[in-house]
Amino acid sequence: MKKKIYITIIMCLGIFLNAQKGKVGINTSNPAETLDVNGKTYTNSLYLRNPGEPTMTGGSFLATSQNGLQLYDPSLESSGLFNYLKLTLTGVSGAGITDYDTKIDANNFLVILHNYSFKLNDGTTNVMLDYGDNGVNDNKQGSPDVVAFKSNGTWHIRAKFSDSRIIATNSNPPSRTYNNFTVDLYLMAYRRLIEKQNISDINANLGGTDGSTQTISKPSGF
Repeated sequence: MKKKIYITIIMCLGIFLNAQKGKVGINTSNPAETLDVNGKTYTNSLYLRNPGEPTMTGGSFLATSQNGLQLYDPSLESSGLFNYLKLTLTGVSGAGITDYDTKIDANNFLVILHNYSFKLNDGTTNVMLDYGDNGVNDNKQGSPDVVAFKSNGTWHIRAKFSDSRIIATNSNPPSRTYNNFTVDLYLMAYRRLIEKQNISDINANLGGTDGSTQTISKPSGF
């Protein structure tokens, strides 16, 4: 019993002495950081407050994915956890883009298409829609169909307008044979390490209203 007490006192004394230097070492007499653990650690919860860059701390980021921990070291990766991409496609026909393969791995990234623009190849925005592709001004306009979707393991882009053809208005009458549009697509690609994949889809019926008076449950997890 006395030996156990002595060992405990010695261990606490060692931690106390190291703490006076602003550093605490466990299983090491010369801690290199504020807390230096030489060995395995077990914990139910781990919170990092301002962890800093790996180049400063000598470590790497840990990210959660499907209830597991995975290692992310920016110095070894060609992309980040959050990636902003501007994709410019030129020579686009008046029919728009049906299926463009970005080659971005759908298993490792979640891609969100958050903005877009259609213009002529000279950068001007003299663009309009011809509903029904019939050359008649029938006061109708197709709905935008601009999305990112998964196909065969990669992310693809669709950017067009339903039941409509994109036409150039830089001539009179507008040209219906112009096939040199430029489409700018603004994407965010998130590594699967940090996005939660098991949140259910949300469906709400607004009953023909603008939604301002509806009481809708908060999405799970938010």
